Amino acid sequence: MDFRDALNIVTAELTPQPWDYTTPDGATLTVIPAGHPEDQGCAEVYLRVTRDKTHAAQAAITTTDLPALITALGEPVTLHWEHEPHYPDGTEKGRVGTWLGDHSGLALNPMQDGFSLTAIEDTGDGVVAASVTLPEAQRMPFASALRRALDVARGWED
Repeated sequence: MDFRDALNIVTAELTPQPWDYTTPDGATLTVIPAGHPEDQGCAEVYLRVTRDKTHAAQAAITTTDLPALITALGEPVTLHWEHEPHYPDGTEKGRVGTWLGDHSGLALNPMQDGFSLTAIEDTGDGVVAASVTLPEAQRMPFASALRRALDVARGWED
């Protein structure tokens, strides 16, 4: 094995791997650990909802807040849940209004035989929202992907 092969293997092992779920209508939910060095509690996991080639939104959740989403997915989604950002010490970031009013965020809503996930992103050029509906059978694989992404993201923290 030469140096280049060894470097490629190490890079592949360190590179965060995304998890995808694609609905029958072609919408995709992707979970991506950011893979950037961060302070404790500040590393991010991105949840990207892609409706088609021109319509997508991405929400970022820090390692401080991601356990709350994983807990919400521990049981079937029967109530509205939305991401409430916190500082690494657990203090709420003092949001004003609802997640929609903040121009970014993530929400879960119950649906028949599953749930919807909505990502809202302020792109700088405007606010974009995209939703995907996941069947109940995908709830635990999604939660598992979030746990793995959380582990990877925590690995990037000092």
